[in-house]
Amino acid sequence: MNNPRIKTVEDDVPTFNYSIKEVIKLSREIQPLHTNFDTVINNRKSSRVFNKITLQQIGDILWYVAKVRNTFLQDNGYILTHRGTASAGARHPIDLIINSPVLSEKDFYYYNPFEHSLNNLDNIKGSAFLEHINDIVKTDNATIIWFVAHKYRTHAKYIDADSLLWRDAGALINGIQMVCTAMNLHSCAVGTLGEPFISDSFKNQEGIFGAGGLLIG
Repeated sequence: MNNPRIKTVEDDVPTFNYSIKEVIKLSREIQPLHTNFDTVINNRKSSRVFNKITLQQIGDILWYVAKVRNTFLQDNGYILTHRGTASAGARHPIDLIINSPVLSEKDFYYYNPFEHSLNNLDNIKGSAFLEHINDIVKTDNATIIWFVAHKYRTHAKYIDADSLLWRDAGALINGIQMVCTAMNLHSCAVGTLGEPFISDSFKNQEGIFGAGGLLIG
């Protein structure tokens, strides 16, 4: 694997819109995290036992980890964003999709980090994908947060950008687990990318694929 390098001239990023059939606006009255940071660091660990969580808790986690705080418009029209987790070049190539007992048994929802909303996806057929995850870690009562990578967001700026995208995925895993620990919730990263289920759901869009995910609760 080669070291990433910034391109002299940045490429355009292909336009993409999710196919959405319902929008759920999440509460902006976020519960503060009172847990001492030393306690979070010392107590963070993976657990495979999960409890059902509320829509408020899901929204709080997404707010702390992925909500857009600030935006910066480049000359070429690409929007750079500042969020709770780091991203190479502020490109944030990984979107989050959610499946939870509080929402639906099989449906997945795209988290819109600009609007702080969950958006029911038309095109992800969850049954086979959920069985795949359950074969690795039992999903009973768990909320699933999965990573959908859009590689051209990072590749437009960098040559040999693959390692940057995977570091973004690692930052998200760490951020979600830290917030879950602060909220006294369990979490466990799952040892699969979620392929071919994610890329098959976006088969008309090149460069979109699963990049892993977690169970929380």
